[in-house]
Amino acid sequence: MPYAPSIVLAALMLVVMAACRADVPTKAIDGAVADSTTVDVPPGEVEAGSPLVSGEYITGKGWGRLLLKEQGDVLAFSLETITGEDMCDLNGHVRREFGTAKGNDGIDCSVRLSSAPQGIEVAAATPAECKAFCGYNGNFEGLYLRVKNGCGRDDLDRTRDVFRRLHAEKSYKAALVTMSPVLENCLPTLEWEDEGAIRNDLAEVQYENGLYAECLATLDRYAEDAGKEEDVVVDGWAPVLADRYLMIVRAARTTIDLCRAALDKE
Repeated sequence: MPYAPSIVLAALMLVVMAACRADVPTKAIDGAVADSTTVDVPPGEVEAGSPLVSGEYITGKGWGRLLLKEQGDVLAFSLETITGEDMCDLNGHVRREFGTAKGNDGIDCSVRLSSAPQGIEVAAATPAECKAFCGYNGNFEGLYLRVKNGCGRDDLDRTRDVFRRLHAEKSYKAALVTMSPVLENCLPTLEWEDEGAIRNDLAEVQYENGLYAECLATLDRYAEDAGKEEDVVVDGWAPVLADRYLMIVRAARTTIDLCRAALDKE
């Protein structure tokens, strides 16, 4: 018995969405768009099936961000993701556990938001329609973790601004105290590029405080690539992603060399 075209289309869209995270090489950035359910985060106090709680939620490795905000008697949602070079962008209102994003062309995307022990599970209730809100390989389905205090996107921006000011003033001890907790507390929800920038900032100020072994430990994940030819490191990468990752590796290489040299002199 032949299937209806709409059923075939929906099935094809599910296949595309399931495969969308494979477009970014993960050899060096270790799951930049990996499934957030693999992140080891202690369970929160929210039980599955509980009412949705307003706030900020981020996927493991930071590729997606969900904001829930009460607007009078209505719960509004905003959902943004980046998978590889493709994005999803949805905004709308939540009724019970379903959010609806309305497109300019009359297409509505229905999103199911389900409370989970660590945050909120997000799934496309209308997969074919929801693809209109994403790039070709975009995706937004997964577990969004309730962010820890100080680990939200705006919080991180403020912390990094304070760090830069202290570093420019050569207040290296204060800068170290400011940046040190970030990596430990926020790592599960850091996007790979933010993680790279924070690791480089932290390692630099560790060097300036004479913490050479700690500096090398902070940059250990980039040490292998820092010792290779750059063309080899990003072989097969999309150019825009390659350039962004190489910026991290180049900064890490400089600091690794400084910390190794200083450690050898001790």
